[in-house]
Amino acid sequence: MPFLTIHSNCKPENTEIFLQDAAQFVASELHKPISYVIVTFDYQPQMIFGGNQDINSALVEMKSIGFADKKTLAKNLTDFLAKTLNADADYVNIHFIDMPAKDLSIGGNLLG
Repeated sequence: MPFLTIHSNCKPENTEIFLQDAAQFVASELHKPISYVIVTFDYQPQMIFGGNQDINSALVEMKSIGFADKKTLAKNLTDFLAKTLNADADYVNIHFIDMPAKDLSIGGNLLG
C-alpha cells in the first residue's frame, strides 16, 4: 500500500500522465501491485527552497510497508522527479516512512 505525496513548484506538462507514470514507477520499484499504489501531486508555485523561489524543488513523502533498498530508491525517485518534473535533483527531498501492516487497512480490512 505505497503512498507517494509530492509537493513541488514544478508543474508537469500533463498532470494526469505524470500521476500515471509516478504510480507505475512506484509499483515497479517496490514490487507492489499498481492497484495498491496511491500518488498525489500538489503544485505549489509559491514554494521556496533555501529562501529562493527560483529553484525547481520538490518535497516528497514516500510511505510503504517496508523498503528493501532505500538508498537505491532515493536515487531512482530523485532521478525520476528530475526528469519528469524538471526538478533540480539537488533540491529533491524525500521523507521515507515505513508503515507497519498492522496499522493499515484496505476496504476496512487490516493488512496485518
